[in-house]
Amino acid sequence: MFEFKDLKPIEGVKPRTNSIASLHCRVYGGFMRYFIVLVLLLAGLAQAEIYKSTSADGEVIFSDQPSPGAEQMRLPDLPTYKAPPISTRALSDSAGQKQPAKSPYQSMAFTAPEDDATVRNNLGDLSASVSLQPVLKTRLGHRIQYYLDDAPHGQPVSATAINFTNLDRGSHRLSASVVDSQGSTIISTDTVTFHLHRESLNFPNRQAPANKP
Repeated sequence: MFEFKDLKPIEGVKPRTNSIASLHCRVYGGFMRYFIVLVLLLAGLAQAEIYKSTSADGEVIFSDQPSPGAEQMRLPDLPTYKAPPISTRALSDSAGQKQPAKSPYQSMAFTAPEDDATVRNNLGDLSASVSLQPVLKTRLGHRIQYYLDDAPHGQPVSATAINFTNLDRGSHRLSASVVDSQGSTIISTDTVTFHLHRESLNFPNRQAPANKP
């Protein structure tokens, strides 16, 4: 295959600067140079006025400065994007909402009584205990508020065990929460239900009927 590099100069003949190989390289190199310049001008001066002119050597020149005989080029408008309006109400709502603070406790649950447990005590007494992980942070003002039948039982305390006395027979609901110094709940147990059986004062010696065979 014939290539320009295979051409050898003829002895005694001075190569012409406008030979085919030289012309090919010049045209290709000039085209790439003009192309790069044009891309840079279009990117950097998209909103500016671009002028095209030709030098005496036939070189095409692009510039943002007008010159004698230069032709002003018409560039297409750049595409624009208009973001949809943001609701000021949504911004105010999100700014007004406070993120809930992370609880310093991992778990809290009753260890006694168990849920649906039956407790037999004629005096109506009940001992309840709570497991809290990690331990209660009393230095931060944390206390435990116990609830019996969905009502607060006494004041918040620092003990994880409590005794109830003289409870009525029947079913009761028990729960507890760790509260801070402002009374806000930090973590709570699941509600457990227990059934208290105590002997009636009207029938102190009554025995449960024997099961029939």
